[in-house]
Amino acid sequence: MITDITHVNDKDLSRIASLLGDRVTQNEPLAQYTTYRVGGAASLFMRVLTVEDLHSLSRALSKVKVPVVVIGRGSNMLVSDRGFRGIAVTLGPFAELINLPTVGGSPIVIAGAMAPLPVLARQSVHHGLTGLEWAVGVPGAIGGAVRMNAGGHGADMIASLLSVRLFHLEHGIEANVSAADLGLRFRGSDLTDDHVVLSATLRLSWGDTIVGQSRLSEIVKWRRENQPGGQNAGSVFVNPVAGVTSAGELIDELGLRGYRIRSACVSDKHANFIQSDEGGSADDVVELMTFIRQRVSEAHGIDLRSEIRLVGFPTAVSSEAGAQILKPSNSNSQLDAAFGVSTSPDSSLPVPVISEKLSEDVLAELRDAFEGNATPISIFRGPKQDMHVVEYELDDKFEPIVKDSTSFLDADVPAVIETPKTEPVVPDSDNPKRVVIVDEELRLPTDSTFPIDAQTETVNIAPTSATFVIIDDAAADVEREVSFKRSMRKRTKFLITGSAVFGVISLVLIVLASPIIAVREVEIEGSKYMNKDLLNSVEQSLLGKPLLTVDTREAASRLEDDPWVETVRIRQFFPSSLLIEIAERVPVAWFIGVDNRARIVDAEGRVLAVEDGQPTEYLQITGVG
Repeated sequence: MITDITHVNDKDLSRIASLLGDRVTQNEPLAQYTTYRVGGAASLFMRVLTVEDLHSLSRALSKVKVPVVVIGRGSNMLVSDRGFRGIAVTLGPFAELINLPTVGGSPIVIAGAMAPLPVLARQSVHHGLTGLEWAVGVPGAIGGAVRMNAGGHGADMIASLLSVRLFHLEHGIEANVSAADLGLRFRGSDLTDDHVVLSATLRLSWGDTIVGQSRLSEIVKWRRENQPGGQNAGSVFVNPVAGVTSAGELIDELGLRGYRIRSACVSDKHANFIQSDEGGSADDVVELMTFIRQRVSEAHGIDLRSEIRLVGFPTAVSSEAGAQILKPSNSNSQLDAAFGVSTSPDSSLPVPVISEKLSEDVLAELRDAFEGNATPISIFRGPKQDMHVVEYELDDKFEPIVKDSTSFLDADVPAVIETPKTEPVVPDSDNPKRVVIVDEELRLPTDSTFPIDAQTETVNIAPTSATFVIIDDAAADVEREVSFKRSMRKRTKFLITGSAVFGVISLVLIVLASPIIAVREVEIEGSKYMNKDLLNSVEQSLLGKPLLTVDTREAASRLEDDPWVETVRIRQFFPSSLLIEIAERVPVAWFIGVDNRARIVDAEGRVLAVEDGQPTEYLQITGVG
């Protein structure tokens, strides 16, 4: 499998390093993380201490796209001498835990992704389980075993794997995925760089411990006699036909045992193993792989494919060496369906086609509002063509000023009728002689500052002034206009005052949430046993953050992922201090595991730590492990 050198610029690497902060280190040599012990450095290296660290990585990758490679025990990986231009990720101690079943119960085993296969095989046999003995000679971890469907001695991961806990880096989703959805095949699966294995659930069988231990001894003995130790990654090429044609036999028939290209050579013990000298070159190993493939193809017409994952090599070089290319999983595959996402939506249909149809009620309202004679309402209301004007005959003294709507609008006179009398003229009901305008939209306003007599409907300008007949609705319009202007002045004053208050409050909040009021001191209480690197990482992530907006919940969650930590409380003290109060679990006893390492436990039997020595300050428990 290939993880190609993608042209990643320094700007992107610097930006993602800034986003991840102290969670990453730069230019980390990767040789120490692989069994080949050769290869260059990763531009960025991240040791994941909690699942929250994976969420942080996912959020950073959503902003800056750079290549990622996950390293387990490095037993199936070869890193280029030029290194890896991207982020290399490895999981911390939280992924090493092994949960074995109660004797006599359901034989279900849960193992973290970093749990070593030989340790898991021995512990399961010691616990009375059978089905994983083949893994005792495989130097990898459970995560890599799932990814490549590792196997040997007639068995593989498919035989016992029930489900896998995965974290999807692209989508930031954690999910349990059935083994049937992983696309497992002979030495391969559908898992890509986006899928980080967190743990695996296995179904084994109850068996005889003595028989199981005998089987372990046989496998270990065979491995030592037939396979080399030293700097290698196990079998290099996949058997062309599983159980029928062996890649090692094809190479052996060509007499290539011991064949060397500089610091890389074909093993004398097993022709499908390529050894690297101490201080050797990864490029030499790849060149030897390419040479072997060419010879086998010429002699047997068989195209060998590599089991080894090549990291940081150009695609052309890796392809010539037989590496399988990691392709993004199909968006319609069962694996993506398990996460409830689709990375490639169907773009063949236009958006309107897949939009929801409006209901008939809504369509009817739209037709009523915008079809037929419906027109937008204008602010200025002009005269209507069908305006209703009623004209009465007047006596000889008067002539009507307005006879129709057009002459009314064109006339340069007010819409009032003047009389020489000081009292308003009231039309006689039997002989009406007034012009009555029914369409109220044509009435003109009067000056609302003049007092209006409600009974006579007159405006009294002065004691000697003439009296005018006015229309009361016009006065009401004026009053509404004045009220509107008055309310607008009040509203403007309110808006100005409110804006000023809001501005002051915003300024205060900005100052309080800015680095001016930042965390400059972090005090820690109650920490004795917990992981000091994790504690220091959390402390550094808090420093410099605004006191009022610092995410104390995330910090507490990261600390509580440590097995020693029971509860965490983070308190803020103005202007720039935080107090982390840690309540740790109390160690009370210890016991020796099958790997001869001590397990320290609390009163509830929870494993708090694994140590090489014997913690004699606690009570020892015998008969377990």
